[in-house]
Amino acid sequence: MATLALVISLAALLASSSAQSEDSNEIVWSSVAYVLYGDRPPLRSSSTGSPALTPLGAEQLYQQGSMFRARYLSPTINYTEEVASVTSHATINGIETNAIDNTQLWVASSTDDYTVGSAYAFMQGLYPPRNQSFSDNAGGTDGAILADGTLTDYPLSGYQYPTVQTLSILDPTAIWIEGNVACSSYQESILQYRNDTNVQTLYNNTLQLYQQMWAKIFAGVFTLTMANFHYAYDLYDYAQFQWTHDEAIRDVMTEGDLALLREFASVQQRDLNGNLSASGLVEGDMIRAVAGRTLAGKVVTQLKANMLSSGKGEKLSLMFGSFEPFVAFFALSDLVNGPSAGVFNTLPSPGAAMIWELFSVGQNATTYPSDEDLWVRFLYRNSTDSDARFTEYAIFGNGNSQSSMRWVDFQTQMEKISVDTIKGWCQTCDSVNLYCPTLIGNGNTGSTSVTGSRNSYRLSPAVAGVIGAITAIAVLGLAVTTAAVFGGVRIYRADPKRRNSTLGGFKGAEKMASDTDLAVAKGGARHERTGSWELRDGNQRPDSTASAGAVVSKDFVQTRTKDVDDDAISEMNATPVKPREEV
Repeated sequence: MATLALVISLAALLASSSAQSEDSNEIVWSSVAYVLYGDRPPLRSSSTGSPALTPLGAEQLYQQGSMFRARYLSPTINYTEEVASVTSHATINGIETNAIDNTQLWVASSTDDYTVGSAYAFMQGLYPPRNQSFSDNAGGTDGAILADGTLTDYPLSGYQYPTVQTLSILDPTAIWIEGNVACSSYQESILQYRNDTNVQTLYNNTLQLYQQMWAKIFAGVFTLTMANFHYAYDLYDYAQFQWTHDEAIRDVMTEGDLALLREFASVQQRDLNGNLSASGLVEGDMIRAVAGRTLAGKVVTQLKANMLSSGKGEKLSLMFGSFEPFVAFFALSDLVNGPSAGVFNTLPSPGAAMIWELFSVGQNATTYPSDEDLWVRFLYRNSTDSDARFTEYAIFGNGNSQSSMRWVDFQTQMEKISVDTIKGWCQTCDSVNLYCPTLIGNGNTGSTSVTGSRNSYRLSPAVAGVIGAITAIAVLGLAVTTAAVFGGVRIYRADPKRRNSTLGGFKGAEKMASDTDLAVAKGGARHERTGSWELRDGNQRPDSTASAGAVVSKDFVQTRTKDVDDDAISEMNATPVKPREEV
């Protein structure tokens, strides 16, 4: 028995030694990550207006950022045994390890308060406050010394100031992190979901269960007519928050109830964001997975940028957003059918991260490798718990033994599934967003442009913009009317103090709270939920003749509510300084 134990110990030691040797023989040049926001109040709740990141959510993202630091930034001396159980050491070549250098990073977030907060909490973990830590692009130590010889430091014990781009729906680059928002063809496709016989069957089979849960969990927040599969994400979102924060809910709801609600929500969202057989304007355009298609395009773009700069730029790219790109990419990359399908058929947990690493094999860190010598691996960390590992998974149908891909093969596969230009997104989505008419080249962003047909004239940008604005406002009116009639949706004015602010959030005076009302997808309001009133009136039930007991292979949608004041992230209501008028 002792001999057997010795053999096992030696085998483990050899495996560990081999792994460390393999890691030390790799050079990571760039990493791109898409990170889910942290814990926040439910999107549909009578008790909250515009949800913000909770303290727990901030802690989750801080912990995720800290673990990214351990993987990519911390020197080997800080590589503890606890960290080693979660991630290998993969320092990005040439990256600033202590003082943040924003020229090496690209950080972007949607404008939801809880998402922006998540980005900053993550960055606090990635680059924590550190006394007398000065980056070269801030002048280094020389830039911190005054003429009298005094050494100054940043406030809050050396707080680091990251540059986080908050991308409004009016910003064309927002499609990379939320490509489904303002995508008319996507909205139109999910409206067809209600006609799916599998969905009708699942609605019927789960209706009794949902309504039994209503009295003990959802009454007072959801009407009884909303206790059904069409509100699967809304209901799970609410139940999850209560389970986390309200001890009393555990007297009436079991962990099994919560798991069931999560499974139904996952089924719903997989079909609405990962159904690759659903088409929009063009057969085979995988319109429901458009959020993953634009994300795939951006991942390749960021890695290419690092290559073009010979490793000097885009060392670490971080995107913060919602779960739709997760669900879509899992389907597009065939992770939902791979050996670990169970992991990827469930909604990601708060703070979850998808990661794409660009690396080479060898120890030459001074000469950037050729394309043929570069590799890419995909990692997923579906939790911020201290024992949650960075796990490498094979994508595009490769076996577990082929979890790393040569760059040229990775690029080829990603280009097959991606939408990598804003113009391409405008065409695929038939979007009425303000910038699309100019990019398309005529006043119509419809299917004629997608199929290649062009008018013989071009509208000026000014005229195209006016047409786009008028169209968007008309569509908004239609969407709001539909919501009010079929979904019981009510509209309220944002806090007057916030509406009167002249600073419009992070982007200054050029962006006002009302800006977000200008660009709306044809099939629904900007970044609202998809899967509740858009799909079916809560009072209306599907045909009861639908077959019962069928196991659905399709899944369903997102349910998201955003504050009217989409970009008013900061409160700046203090009385301005008055000039002194005296001689």
